[in-house]
Amino acid sequence: MSNSKLPSLLDRHWAESALAIGAIVIAAASLWVGYDTMRTNHRLVVAASWPFLEQNFSDATYTQQQLLTVDVTNAGIGPAKVESVELLWHGKAYRSADELLHVCCGYVPNADRQNDMITSTLQGWVMRPGDTVHLIWYRRPTTDPAPWEAFKAVVESGDAAPKFRICYCSAFNQCWLTNGHELDPPRVKVCPVAKIPLIG
Repeated sequence: MSNSKLPSLLDRHWAESALAIGAIVIAAASLWVGYDTMRTNHRLVVAASWPFLEQNFSDATYTQQQLLTVDVTNAGIGPAKVESVELLWHGKAYRSADELLHVCCGYVPNADRQNDMITSTLQGWVMRPGDTVHLIWYRRPTTDPAPWEAFKAVVESGDAAPKFRICYCSAFNQCWLTNGHELDPPRVKVCPVAKIPLIG
């Protein structure tokens, strides 16, 4: 091979190498763009499935009856899988609203209970966005309003009021533990099992 052909061979070799390197760079950039797009889409889907549970207390008059209600609302934009619910007052957990009202307010459940109070629990429920559940619905009785008045004072007592501890998860199994009054409740990897769950 004559020396005159060497430069052309070297030029072709470098040109082919440059093309190969360029193809590798383009492929790597395409992979990165694809990965970043997938990650962004995943974040958007997760954000679009974000649940947010908040607790509300209401003292209202409805059809000429005074009502006390303690509600939990899913104010987020995704479903909330409620894993555990606890009702706490002064650091102690109660199995039911009846039990709490008996201790705090002298409430005595009786055969006519359904006429003045309805309670519920959320554990094991899936709350859709916008859903509201009455954990306590308590109508002021005409015969013995003292427990109702006492409970009203308790729930209006600020930091001394009863609190719910609720652990819930999104459709992507991201979980939060909230007292129902936090704008940014802490994330947890797994919902803790309630030692004394609220059963209603």
